[in-house]
Amino acid sequence: MNRLFVMVFGLMLSLVALAQAPEAPVRWQVTVRMTSATEGTAVFKARLQPGWHLYGMQLPQGGPKPTVIDLAASKGVKFTSPLKPDREPLTVHDKMFGIDLNWWDSDIVIRRKFTVTDPSDARIAGKITYMGCNDQTCSPPSDFKFDKPVPKKS
Repeated sequence: MNRLFVMVFGLMLSLVALAQAPEAPVRWQVTVRMTSATEGTAVFKARLQPGWHLYGMQLPQGGPKPTVIDLAASKGVKFTSPLKPDREPLTVHDKMFGIDLNWWDSDIVIRRKFTVTDPSDARIAGKITYMGCNDQTCSPPSDFKFDKPVPKKS
């Protein structure tokens, strides 16, 4: 009977801890949209929890890790534009690092155009390495991996 009580109590504690686990400060969604039969756009959307920010893609040395979207694993496509965010990040002097940093403080969409070179196996694949911070803490650098087939447009 005591063992059963201990097991049930332990299970309940685990469930309570899980229920209180904080939601990830940054969540990514990757989509692929075709604009013609051979051209399209890869869309990377970051959703930020209120009070959090996502570091920009170009940061000075000696600070936190920038957001990096690595598309080297993509196949059957040729990228025809640089990564383009829907708005410029804010530039803020960070007292902890003692340097000017840039970040987005709300949801951000980043796009990159491509041309299909091999429609039989075209994929947008890779990983996003990023850091999210708020006024009190930073998440460690995290990787979000993705692999999306390029849809065919007739």
